[in-house]
Amino acid sequence: MKTSNLWKRLYSFSNLELAYENARKNKSENPKVVKFSEKWQLTLVILLRELRLKIYKPLPLRTFVLRDPKTRLICVSDFRDRVVHHALVNILHPIFEPGFIYDSYASRIGKGTLPALKRFDIFKMKVSKNNTKNCFVLKTDIKQYFETVDHNILLNIISRKAKDEELIWLIKIILNNYDSGVRGKGMPLGNWTSQFFANIYLNELDQFVKHKLKAKYYIRYVDDFVILHHTKNKLEKYKIQIQEFLQNNLKLEIHPNKCKIIPLERGVSFLGFRIFPHHKLVRQRNLRKAKNRLNELLEYHKDNLISAYDVLDSLNGWFGYAMQGNTYKLRTKIEEELKKELTKISENK
Repeated sequence: MKTSNLWKRLYSFSNLELAYENARKNKSENPKVVKFSEKWQLTLVILLRELRLKIYKPLPLRTFVLRDPKTRLICVSDFRDRVVHHALVNILHPIFEPGFIYDSYASRIGKGTLPALKRFDIFKMKVSKNNTKNCFVLKTDIKQYFETVDHNILLNIISRKAKDEELIWLIKIILNNYDSGVRGKGMPLGNWTSQFFANIYLNELDQFVKHKLKAKYYIRYVDDFVILHHTKNKLEKYKIQIQEFLQNNLKLEIHPNKCKIIPLERGVSFLGFRIFPHHKLVRQRNLRKAKNRLNELLEYHKDNLISAYDVLDSLNGWFGYAMQGNTYKLRTKIEEELKKELTKISENK
């Protein structure tokens, strides 16, 4: 990938226009997006000038608490700043994407939760020799990952492949727009740049696990990762080595309560499912989240804010996810209950 003139390519009108189109996808009815779109060409020209002269300053982040089911602080950038984020990722993506491992599944084209779950199924069959041998899973995630990403380490990782001082200046501007409470640490949940930087940062771990530890059956989704093996002792060694690598190289900590080595026969929680040798079940908290969302949509439908089709469309989206597990009876029950509720609403209108 060509890495010269990165800064000029970033603030070019063609890149900003592409960034604008990407940022507004599925958000065209948002009031801020509508306002921006009224004079989008002029606004992009002004943004181009600010970036070229390095006088660009992002607006303060808007924050809100999301409980789904655990409590998280979500930070939302102004739409104008989101255009800049997309413009930056447009430039960095072709440089870093080829270096990511196959089994990193978050925020990447063609990846996601469903392919990660299917990959887990393939791995468990290989390790267990079609369920004839023991299979153990090292299941863990990183303590307060987004809050503890070290800015200097991230910038050094990026600088190795993108040697451009102006580009680094912009990344610093974006990182410093968020206050984690600890200077030089943290990224906001909700920014497109944060999702991309998260993969760049933990690609260091991916490379270590795959090429130093030579762990064949490793899957990562953001900071949630698993390694499958036929012996518990090997996974114990991996666990110690991974902890040391994260602390020494990335200044991260394994979550003490979420790092376990589990026999697959007891069920392993991963990406919303509890996975067993022969079946998968939706975790109860994910089921509660889905039902709460449907109830919320039903209230919107009662108030004529959305149509019955919108409610069913949301249900079908969740069904696509739930179908990865043994959920036929569950899905049938939910569908029947939802149709009854929609009928009642229709009769009362």
